[in-house]
Amino acid sequence: MIGTVALTADPNTVLVAMHRTIVTLDVRAKSFGKPLLEVPEDHGVDSMRFNDGKGSPGGAFIVGRMHSKWRDGEPGRLYRADVKIGKLEELLGPEEVGLPNGMAWDTARHTMYFVDTYAGTVTAYGTDEAGVPVKGANGKLQARCVVKVPKEDGIPDGMTIDRDGNLWVALAEGGALGCYDPDTGDLKRKVQLPVKKPLACTFGGPDLDQLFVTTRVEKGEGASEHWGSILSVRVPGVKGVDGGYQVST
Repeated sequence: MIGTVALTADPNTVLVAMHRTIVTLDVRAKSFGKPLLEVPEDHGVDSMRFNDGKGSPGGAFIVGRMHSKWRDGEPGRLYRADVKIGKLEELLGPEEVGLPNGMAWDTARHTMYFVDTYAGTVTAYGTDEAGVPVKGANGKLQARCVVKVPKEDGIPDGMTIDRDGNLWVALAEGGALGCYDPDTGDLKRKVQLPVKKPLACTFGGPDLDQLFVTTRVEKGEGASEHWGSILSVRVPGVKGVDGGYQVST
């Protein structure tokens, strides 16, 4: 099970967060290296796995872990994974996050936006220069909820940010991408997709004007023809930022 992939300075090497380890992958040789990091037993192993994650603007690897029974309220965790020394720094503990998912950075505001799928929210956290959320005097991250997604719109999953600072969120089970204003929380536009369960989105292409969307399996009667595909979506006038930040290794 692969939760997420992150870039490194070597274009032929990526980091892969799997069930409970983070390893390197040589893209040319198609071979995995030895684990750089392994989750300690006391952080929960059974029924938990790495999920979404990204490199921050300063090269940190921010990554979440989820529980297979998250719909029943079993919590997750959010970490800064230091692959140089093989250690995890817990940013959000089980009492603070349900299902950790998409993230995006507004570097001008020193802000990281973060999706908790279980809560149906997008939360803003202040960051340091590296883009890592900072803790206050109480030892907790200083949080501000900026979006609450109504259940009828679907559940928020992966996320990215455009050049105007708007947040684009994959609405799993809602069959759409939602564009939100992080200042007001308003849904500015919705782009319907030919699938029911989009998982994540990111801008790409030479002009960063394509939203690439991953999708998940659908079963039973009424399953979408294109489930499992990677979709390319263009929204007139919308372009992304260079969010392909590299993790320092």
